[in-house]
Amino acid sequence: MKKILLLFLCLCIYFLSSGKACAISLPGGLTIEKEVAIGGMASGNIVILNNDAEPVTVNIYQTDYMFYADGRSDFGKPGSTPRSNASWITYSPNQITVPPKGSASVAYQISVPNDQSLRGTYWSVIMVEPIPKAALEPPSAEKDKVAIGVQAVFRHAVQMITHIGDTGERALRFASKRLENRDGKVFLVLDVENTGERWLVPALYVDLADQSGRSLGRFEGGKLRIFPGCSVRYFVDLGALKPGGYNALVIADCGEEKLFGARYTLEVK
Repeated sequence: MKKILLLFLCLCIYFLSSGKACAISLPGGLTIEKEVAIGGMASGNIVILNNDAEPVTVNIYQTDYMFYADGRSDFGKPGSTPRSNASWITYSPNQITVPPKGSASVAYQISVPNDQSLRGTYWSVIMVEPIPKAALEPPSAEKDKVAIGVQAVFRHAVQMITHIGDTGERALRFASKRLENRDGKVFLVLDVENTGERWLVPALYVDLADQSGRSLGRFEGGKLRIFPGCSVRYFVDLGALKPGGYNALVIADCGEEKLFGARYTLEVK
């Protein structure tokens, strides 16, 4: 009988920074927003802090970015979405080593084309991703054994947002609604889509009344950013409602006297 060689799978999981979530941080935040005229330019720096006692090498690269109410996020190739500004952005360097407990900067420049058809908001993402040391030293396999290295990589996505002056149509669509019951409370779940040309940050609230018209109060749904073509999901806590019918006035307040609304009849079972 032939001797059967059994292969043992050794799964070695490496985490960055000796178990810490990520060695670096970006004190300037994850949003860079610039209002630029057609043919204009803007520039700045992305500052990277190293919180570790050892140097960290960081990759810098671009992607596009779209997100949807169902939870999907799409980081596509630069320039693959209709409102990508990735081709307008130059940055340097592509890779940098940040000293221990120190900082480094990535310089960027945004050059808006001289195209009179440009309107509204354009955006993309600059990724800042540490390179784990273990990536350079893969685990070695012993004879008749298989070794697999799995590494957790944490990256920072800096949203690079360009508004063409104050141009662009502002438009929202209330795409869907439903009620959910959780722990004795009723939640109004609303999917909202930006169908315009400029980003919006709606603060959403619901004025609720019973069927007799008696007001039951105003219920806040929070504030979410929505890029054109993207959508988000709001969860509005309506509290403990008795079974029956209710009238809801939903308002999305985008500031600057830009209000969008919808009326719904709700049936709590």
